[in-house]
Amino acid sequence: MTNIIHSALGFKKMSPAQKIAASFLIVILSGAILLTLPISTKDGSFFNPLDALFTAASATCVTGLSTVTVADTFNLFGQIVILAMIQVGGLGLMTFMAIFIIATRRKLSINEKIVVREMLNQENLWNTKTFLLDILRYTLIFEGVGAILLAFRMIPDYGVWDGIFKSIFLSISAFCNAGFDTLGSTSLQAYAHDPLVCLTIMALIVIGGIGFAVWFDMRDKIKDLLKRKITFHKFRHSLSLHTKIVLFVSAVLILVPALLILILEYKNPQTLGTFTFPEKVMTAFFESIALRTAGFSTIAYSGLQSATSLLMIVVMFIGGSPGGTAGGVKTTTVALLVIYIVSALKGNGKMVVWKRTIGQNLVTHAMGIFFLNLLTLLTGTFLLCIVENAQFIKIAFEAASALATVGSSLGITADLTSLGKIVIIMMMYIGRIGISTLLISILRHKSGNTASNKVSYPTGNIIVG
Repeated sequence: MTNIIHSALGFKKMSPAQKIAASFLIVILSGAILLTLPISTKDGSFFNPLDALFTAASATCVTGLSTVTVADTFNLFGQIVILAMIQVGGLGLMTFMAIFIIATRRKLSINEKIVVREMLNQENLWNTKTFLLDILRYTLIFEGVGAILLAFRMIPDYGVWDGIFKSIFLSISAFCNAGFDTLGSTSLQAYAHDPLVCLTIMALIVIGGIGFAVWFDMRDKIKDLLKRKITFHKFRHSLSLHTKIVLFVSAVLILVPALLILILEYKNPQTLGTFTFPEKVMTAFFESIALRTAGFSTIAYSGLQSATSLLMIVVMFIGGSPGGTAGGVKTTTVALLVIYIVSALKGNGKMVVWKRTIGQNLVTHAMGIFFLNLLTLLTGTFLLCIVENAQFIKIAFEAASALATVGSSLGITADLTSLGKIVIIMMMYIGRIGISTLLISILRHKSGNTASNKVSYPTGNIIVG
């Protein structure tokens, strides 16, 4: 089956970047076709093809933006299609294909391993089989536990079968940082003061967003800690530099925005103003976690202060961590840029953090990712300003939400023009596969084929600043 798919699509002739880009496109188009058919809609009619494409792109790119209310528009089959796209989009089609190959007892080729490595943002994958099966196993465990916890609320509210399905849908959507739900147009606002629902969703978002490499690094070290082979001090120092940076930056990006949201919205009657203090704190933390890449909300974003909206745009742009289900430029990218700036201001020749030297090539790569994403965001915002009649802050918010695959909105998604929907679809697609992956897949650069690669030129000097 896999060989047929590879041959039909010409996968063997594609570069790893092209395979990743094509795999997401295949899922999006397949999902859009299914959502267009009458078997997916509640009223049994054909669904608007552009809206179907928008919904499919949003689900596959684990964004959460939607031009319609999922619960009101799609029947059980349509919702299952969306759920399947969220799960496949969260882990990546190539990851599932690799697991399928392993399950059929066939070894992955070198090219297939490279594709999986690129898909999961890993440095290397020496034991690919174990790594992939661990991802699948832990994903099912986290999503299963989340669904069980959510069922304690959903079943009493919606009945046994509908409650179970809503629990599973919410758990998978939260873990994959998708932001879709089947509760209606108000997202999780009905559960804004429910600790069980809010804390479960928050935990799933964080676990899915920190990345697979961090899971396994912490798992291996925690085993030694629990067996008392190492002390907590040694446990902390034994974690990889990547894990330390991800955990530190993630904690900062949860605490600081939560504090600012609490301060800015404390007396706002349209958001936190009527809540008790504990409810305000929990909601501030929920929004801080969700807005980085998940798209759930327990308050109406249409009532936010302008300063809060701007803060959210910045945090959405940063996003989650590499190798997980989150979007954005990633926590490690921002961390590397901050380390570089601090080192440059101090006049240090080397960039050192936690007794580890950071290579210049990593910083260069981080700069490229940051500025390419910033350019994409500005371009998308500019295009939306041309085709949409809405306030700039709402347009910028929508663009940042799409590029960072967040799914939060200030209420303009349903009113987007056809051209606006196309722009958002492109931004969601670029945000999920990565701007660098898209450029590589288009350019398919072959080193050594141009004269410029064989000639060395004198060094030029440019005045900067």
